[in-house]
Amino acid sequence: MTMAYDAQDQASDEALMVLYANGDRQAARALAERVTPRVLAYAARMLGGDRAEAEDVAQETLLRLWRMAPDWRQGEAKVTTWAYRVATNLCIDRQRSGRRKGQVTLDDAPEVADGAPSADQRLQDG
Repeated sequence: MTMAYDAQDQASDEALMVLYANGDRQAARALAERVTPRVLAYAARMLGGDRAEAEDVAQETLLRLWRMAPDWRQGEAKVTTWAYRVATNLCIDRQRSGRRKGQVTLDDAPEVADGAPSADQRLQDG
């Protein structure tokens, strides 16, 4: 079963999810085009603007959405609500693992003074 692309523009996210679960690849594409930018922006905000991490979160969120599509129960929750919850959990997991590993961003890293003489000092000294 395949819908025309124009009709998919008007379909709800939940209807597209059901269509995708039944094998409609165009529905999957339409749903991904709707959900991905929102999840990406949301994850970027949660991760302090880290675009690379946000892209990873958005990708993992969509993968989880596709994996559970056959079991989607229409009417229990909105697709976007589910996607935001998954993205939230993934962001929290990344933040926790970063703290556990003791990661420090370059902005937070202390600057260490170099004890070697500068080029100007070497020229003056001779």
